[in-house]
Amino acid sequence: MKLATITTALALTLSGAVQASPLPDFPFINVTGAAKLEVAPDKARIQFVIRQTADKADAATEAVYKQGRDLMQFLAKQGITEADIDAAQINKEALFKDYNDRAITGYEASQPIMVTLNQLTNYVAVMDYLFKQPQIFSISGSFDSSQREQYEQQLSEKAGADARRRANSLAAAQGVKISSVFAISEASGWGAMAGDFGFGGGSVSYGVMRKADMAESSSSNLIVPKHIQLEKSVNVIYKLKP
Repeated sequence: MKLATITTALALTLSGAVQASPLPDFPFINVTGAAKLEVAPDKARIQFVIRQTADKADAATEAVYKQGRDLMQFLAKQGITEADIDAAQINKEALFKDYNDRAITGYEASQPIMVTLNQLTNYVAVMDYLFKQPQIFSISGSFDSSQREQYEQQLSEKAGADARRRANSLAAAQGVKISSVFAISEASGWGAMAGDFGFGGGSVSYGVMRKADMAESSSSNLIVPKHIQLEKSVNVIYKLKP
């Protein structure tokens, strides 16, 4: 009898959990506010890979070392310090004759490197140097602003104001008014609203500021964009006045 009682209670608990709605139990409206801002970049990040091949592993590795030393000398002349250079560990792989024949024909050594430029006056010179080096590949550049934090704050305020304007407009169209803010998220979209706002056992999720610039789609060019576009969106749930 005791076991049957516990089983029945558990079944009722599970049934209630399944039937419970993941949405608020009060009238609400959800909107997404967005803001964009064009700013002049003053920083850049350049990423690339040094890749060398040789018959022996030590020869390929030494070739990467030499290429790296030459690179460091050039960057030093451009006023770029070691603090602005981030290099990953050297990776070594064997080269095989083909997919079926696994006989080793040589070795490849590679090293990913990222260089941060705190001023753009030497961007073109650095990119030009990298493009002319036969053993440097996968070159890409992106731009940023040293005032990012200030711009993020501006965008947050503008996106929030846009969300409230949209909410007021939608509510007025239905003859109601918005009340207080119930939840805010920077997550993109409402596809998983229940999870974003903690309904149904989920947790609040926070997105990040998205950055788009003219060079992301064609980062291999040698042109410094006049502006980069910063974007931010915010999702808000407002309670409606009864």
